[in-house]
Amino acid sequence: MVKSCQKAGRDLNVCADESPSVGFASIIIPVKDEANSIAGLISEIKENLDGNHHEIIVIDDGSEDKTAEIARAGGAVVVSHGRNLGKGAAMKTGVNAAQGDTIVFIDGDGAHYPHDILRIIAPISAGEADLVIGSRALPESEVFVSPFARKLSNGLASSLMSVIVSLLLPLVMLKSPKRIRITDCTSGFRAINRETWQKLALTSQEFQIEAEMIYEAAKHDLVITEVPIGCKWDSHLSHLSVVRDGSKTLLLLARKLLGDMGRRH
Repeated sequence: MVKSCQKAGRDLNVCADESPSVGFASIIIPVKDEANSIAGLISEIKENLDGNHHEIIVIDDGSEDKTAEIARAGGAVVVSHGRNLGKGAAMKTGVNAAQGDTIVFIDGDGAHYPHDILRIIAPISAGEADLVIGSRALPESEVFVSPFARKLSNGLASSLMSVIVSLLLPLVMLKSPKRIRITDCTSGFRAINRETWQKLALTSQEFQIEAEMIYEAAKHDLVITEVPIGCKWDSHLSHLSVVRDGSKTLLLLARKLLGDMGRRH
């Protein structure tokens, strides 16, 4: 069970400790051209989940290097897209290939630490959360190298996400406002149980899927939890474009709000 959770609003907990019981977990790694980092990542996941029932699935999203070959040699199940379809598409492919009851997404660029996997899974295993986000912005988070522009843009995006799911979405759904504070809406390190995933109407094929997951979970009144993680948050590691992908995310959320409003009124 989760040993310590700090309440951060009616529907959002921030959990600081965890139990190692994980059930059967599918660790999904969406990647594109990560030949330099994928072997070490797979090795660390195996080491940190030793003794726990798990599988590692690498979704090669149109890599032009030896990512798939290296991942397969490391013992991961590899599913390859013939061309680059986007991170959202890779995540969906991963879930379709997964056998576990708990799904964990972790980026393949080496920015995340696999020893945080158990911490991220714990609230789901304890039945205390439906979607768990590994946050780089909580007081307990350990972020090594934090580019100012990325940190600022993520903070602004997360604040806007909090307003959308706390105020605008309930208004559209004809429900009472509720306080949901999101500190890291773009984190690619997160966990969700399979039953919850199947409830989400996810349309994005790209990076916007991360914000869309939060929107859909809040729409269905599911419990969203954040836990602190460590991260090597270096600008050269990310394929995310602050301006391009930020704009796409805003447009996606606006369309979803308008669509839900149209169905309700």
